[in-house]
Amino acid sequence: MKKTAIIFMVLLFALPVYSQQDESFSDFYRQRMKEMKDWRAKANAEFSEYLASAWEEFLVQRGKKDPIGPVPDKPTFYDLSESGSQPAMHGIPSAGEMPLYSPVMVPAISAQYSGGDDVSVDFFGVKEMIPFDKSMKLPRVQAEEKAVSEGWKYLSASTFMPTVEALEEIRDRYSLSDWALYTAIKKFTDAVYIEEYINEKILTQMFLLCQMKYKVRVGVSGNELIILLPFTTPIYQVSYISDGDDDYYIYSYSRLNSQTPLYTFSDDFSQSDRKFDLVIDKQITVSSAFYQDKMQPRFSEAMGVSFSVPINLPCVKFYLDYPQSDLVTYHKSAVDTELENHVFKTIRYEVLKNEMGPKEAVAYVMKLIQRGFDYKTDMEMFGRSKPLFIEESFYYGANNCKDRVLLLSWIVKDLFGLDVVMLCYEGHVACGIEFPEKVAGDSFSFNGKTYVMCDPTYIGAPIGATMPQFRNVSPSIVQL
Repeated sequence: MKKTAIIFMVLLFALPVYSQQDESFSDFYRQRMKEMKDWRAKANAEFSEYLASAWEEFLVQRGKKDPIGPVPDKPTFYDLSESGSQPAMHGIPSAGEMPLYSPVMVPAISAQYSGGDDVSVDFFGVKEMIPFDKSMKLPRVQAEEKAVSEGWKYLSASTFMPTVEALEEIRDRYSLSDWALYTAIKKFTDAVYIEEYINEKILTQMFLLCQMKYKVRVGVSGNELIILLPFTTPIYQVSYISDGDDDYYIYSYSRLNSQTPLYTFSDDFSQSDRKFDLVIDKQITVSSAFYQDKMQPRFSEAMGVSFSVPINLPCVKFYLDYPQSDLVTYHKSAVDTELENHVFKTIRYEVLKNEMGPKEAVAYVMKLIQRGFDYKTDMEMFGRSKPLFIEESFYYGANNCKDRVLLLSWIVKDLFGLDVVMLCYEGHVACGIEFPEKVAGDSFSFNGKTYVMCDPTYIGAPIGATMPQFRNVSPSIVQL
């Protein structure tokens, strides 16, 4: 009884201490929030004043070209007769004509606004309400410096922080990539403003992204504002301007006239230091209702068993308009968990069942990729250059060398744990793989290691075989 009383007394005396600590923390938190609010207000006021000064004219440069360039219209088939062996069955039966792409009916990101205090945004089938205070809705903004300055001042005085905080929370909760976040904000402004209010949409997009510390600018071309986005990697096929070491890519609602000058400013918002990263760190999780079980007839034939994969349809839809960058960006991006688990489980089973070593396992996967897809160029499928994410190759059932290299490097590196490089030529790309034992065939030295040629597009070719047209060509080697 005495012991209990002592414990009670200790706790009783401790209560004021805890209360004082809580109160001190609350005071500290309130002070920090006030400092942050004051800082943001000061930064916005200074930037608004800066925007009113005369903007500079910048040279608009044509979109950068993919260094690999167009791939051949037809695949290359391996001929065993060169070594005196009996020819094997080469190639795969034609699938006939293929449409530009199969329609994907599930929307990736969309938004609706009914005039209230929220905008309903659908992220890959997950609906969220984003606060929108009416004080944020801009009056008409002209495409000139002073009007943009006044517009920034107007947004700075609005109740915008609930919107910013909601966007940041959704980005973190669903692991949205930077491009997904930009797309969501674009859809958000498209829902709030009518079609003709282009300048108001662009300025609101910039304002929200800057508050989230992204380096974003607006520019004037003709009578419209455009948005300028910097990326961590080069973007292909999109016009841009250069300012110092940074390239800002032009995204507009109207087609730009190449003869019309572009004006913008040189200093970014004071706390904006984040460029857009196209690498997808984690695919957003959606319910099973948004998956489609896609049969893989060519894979099934190559494996000797029926094979299908779960396809995340919203992701496939989202990828259709994804900016084109270098292949390393696609390689680094996460693959949908359901698809990866299914593919890896199936391949792992076959490798273990047949007691394959590293060489046999890689040869087996090469055969699956060589024979598992129809060969189609980007122009045949989409009418433009477009590398495919892993999910897209399985969805469309067709691809070319760029996409097959991504498939092979994904499986070999993530499932088998082997080191892989890309071997890049003009018009073609293949893989180099480091094996734990000596493997015969064409090989390349890079960073003190030996990589053996493995070409998933040279149909019927074994490990170590190089396409005839590239046998005397030194590739550019890219570490993955």
